Formats: sequence, C-alpha cells, structure tokens
Amino acid sequence: MSAADNLQFSAEDGHRRDSAGRISRVVKKKGELLTDSEKKANHIVSEQKRRQNIRTGYDQLIQIVPTLTPSQRSEALILQKTVEYIKYLLMEREILEGQVKNV
Repeated sequence: MSAADNLQFSAEDGHRRDSAGRISRVVKKKGELLTDSEKKANHIVSEQKRRQNIRTGYDQLIQIVPTLTPSQRSEALILQKTVEYIKYLLMEREILEGQVKNV
C-alpha cells in the first residue's frame, strides 16, 4: 500500500488528508499547476512541519542542557540557559586546553 492509498480527499475543505486526518501535501505531475486550495494545503503542511521541527529542537535542548527541566517550556528561557551552558562549556574547554599545554 503506497502513501497515496492512505490519502482521502475531503470535499468539505478541499484538502487531502492522511489516515490520521492530517492535511497532506498535494503533488502533481510536472507542468500541472496547483489550485489555490492545493497551494494552501501545501503551505499548511509545510508550516506544521516547520513548527514541529522547532518543537523538536527545543525538546532536544531541554534534554541536553543540565539546568533545564521538561517543565520549563519558555522558549526565551531555553535559549538563555542554552547560551549560558555553551559559554560554560567553552570556558571548561579553555581550562582543559591550558592543563594539557602545561603537561
């Protein structure tokens, strides 16, 4: 069964949806133009992917930075503590490089 077999067209909103009800990208043959509703559906899917990628990135930062906890969802706080942690790591690196030179 291909991915296209899992798509359903909704006459209500004019969007193609997968088996989970999510709007899916519309792909046409070369030279065929997309309708306005197909362009809108593609834009919605692209935006959802972009937002999910951003969420995934913040989740990864929460896992990596020791001063962050999963309950801290403020993007500004996550970025601030990530910058602090990177500065700390850079300082630690300089200290270790200095120790290696002295050996």
